[in-house]
Amino acid sequence: MEQKFGLLTFSTTHQAISTNELLKSKQEFETSIISTPGKISAGCGMSVRFNYSDKDAILKLLADENLQFQNIYVGTRVGVRITYELDD
Repeated sequence: MEQKFGLLTFSTTHQAISTNELLKSKQEFETSIISTPGKISAGCGMSVRFNYSDKDAILKLLADENLQFQNIYVGTRVGVRITYELDD
């Protein structure tokens, strides 16, 4: 079974923590801080994982709050294999 999720990467640890705290304060978002996968190049070693279906609402909230991130990736898990693609 295929599972999709989003991954926000950041330049600094402070950005990752601030973003996760904001998203967790909103009851509609389920997020977690994870170590940035080795397959992804990012400024810091922390990323925020989220439900990909929430992407548009999360991007709007981050823009409204002027919170910066580096990139968004789409993660796809099939069994134990996970692949990542840079999102548009």
